Order: sequence, then C-alpha cells, then structure tokens
Amino acid sequence: MESIFKSRAAEEEYHQCYEKSLECFELAGTSRYIATSFGDTHVLSFGDPSKEPLILLHGMTMSSTMWFPNLKHLVQERYVYAVDVMGDFGKSRPKGVIKNRQAANRWMLEVMDALPCSKADLAGHSMGGFLSLNFALAYPDRVSKLLLYAPAGTFHRMSLKFFAKIYPALLFHTEKWIDRAFLWFSGRGEPLHPVFRAQVIAGYRHAKPRLQVMSGVFGEEEFEHFPIPTLLLIGDREVIYPAEKAMANAKRFIPNLEPHLIAGASHSLTMEHADAVNELTLSFLQKEHAPAMR
Repeated sequence: MESIFKSRAAEEEYHQCYEKSLECFELAGTSRYIATSFGDTHVLSFGDPSKEPLILLHGMTMSSTMWFPNLKHLVQERYVYAVDVMGDFGKSRPKGVIKNRQAANRWMLEVMDALPCSKADLAGHSMGGFLSLNFALAYPDRVSKLLLYAPAGTFHRMSLKFFAKIYPALLFHTEKWIDRAFLWFSGRGEPLHPVFRAQVIAGYRHAKPRLQVMSGVFGEEEFEHFPIPTLLLIGDREVIYPAEKAMANAKRFIPNLEPHLIAGASHSLTMEHADAVNELTLSFLQKEHAPAMR
C-alpha cells in the first residue's frame, strides 16, 4: 500500500484524531476494510442491518467523520455505511491512483459488491456528491435514491475562488490557511467543531491526497432517461458556485428531483445546518417515489 501520510508517526497521529472525532457520533458502530483493486477501503457501519442500506461519501479532505451531526438521524431510516474515499484523507489505504470518472466508478462498484449491496441509497457532500452522481449515472440499477449535498461542480462550474482558498491550505499546512479556507465555506462564519478541526488540521499537515478526479460539470445528455429520485440541497449562501443557477440546471437535467435551497447555509451545510438537512433527508427517505417522467 502507498500511504498518503508523510510518515508512520504522522499516520498514527491522524488516526488518533480520527478516533476522537468518532466519539462525537455518540453512536455504536463497526469498522472494516474492503479490499479493492485500488487499495483497502475503510468503511464505518451504523444502525440496524435489517434496514435498507445507505452509503455516504464525504467531502474532499473531510473523511467519514464529517457525518457526526447527521448519523443519529440517518440510522432511524437506514443501515448506514460511511466510506472513506480512496486516496483522500481518512483511513483508506491506496495502492493505486483514481485518475478519472471511470476509475472512480470501478472503485465504488467493488465497494458495493463487497458490502454486499445489490442496490442502495447513495448520498454525498461536495466531492462525495460529485462521485455519487457519477456512479448513479453509470450504474442506475444499483442506486435506489440519490442525495446530493452541495455537490462540487456537477451542475455548475466551480468558482476560481474555491481553488484560491483551498490550495494555500494544502500547500502551506498552517492553521491560519486551513481555518481561512473553512471559514470561507461557512455560512455562519464559524470555525469547525474543535475535535473535528484537530483531525482536519492533522490531515492537511501530514498527508497529501492522491485522489486525482476533478469535479466537473455533467452534460445534459448524460441524464437522458435518468430514473433515480434525487434530493438536492444547496445553501443559498453557497460560495463554490451560484446556488440558484446550479439548482436551475439540476431541475432541467433531473426529472425526479426534489430541490431545496437552505436559508443561511453555505458549503458546510451538513454540519452547520444539520437540523434542516436531517429533516429534509429523513422526509425524502421516507417517501414513496413514482417513476420518473419526462
């Protein structure tokens, strides 16, 4: 395996912070590794295994621990698998590089086959949202419902400000630049939860992401006959792209879409506006959805 961390000691420090973040879940779960052709994928599982499965893909550099404000609610309706995206910060152990959309789908398919999930709900935040939709477009028969939280790119090109904010944090590794990036993502101008912040800082200081997929914009032609009921949540203060334009494109592309602009929220909506996100998510999961019509 090819570690994303600078040293074994750095990896151990990050893993200690990761385990501390897991305590914020206040929820018993299990941890396992799934062998794939891209490396060993770390997966957390929560809830009642007799319930329908829901797979979560986190945002870039955030890891599965970012779901700490959401898990207690999600397990009311689903058995939840939180997957550390291969090559990104987290506990997955890469042995190859995911370089394009096709490779990302092969990795995700291997993970689903090993869980095993013949079909599951799929949810993702930011880069995880892009990867979730990417997989759903390629394998619609494997996805029951799709939940997208401020997906990166996807429906509108990313602002250049995003790259100006995130790359200094990855390059200089200082708390100042890391905090500055995440304060920009915040709709409330608030820093990250202190325990989770310690994990994020450990990642930026000691690791280099190896995920090379770029989150672009999907073409309208890719959505022809797209059958999957989809929830799309974007904050009305989103900073990575104009929220209303992204939402308008999504409405044009996806016939069976439930869109919501979250008042006062920006890119960190799943954490800062967890109450609204959790309520809309549970309502969506509980609904019976009719087949998509164009």
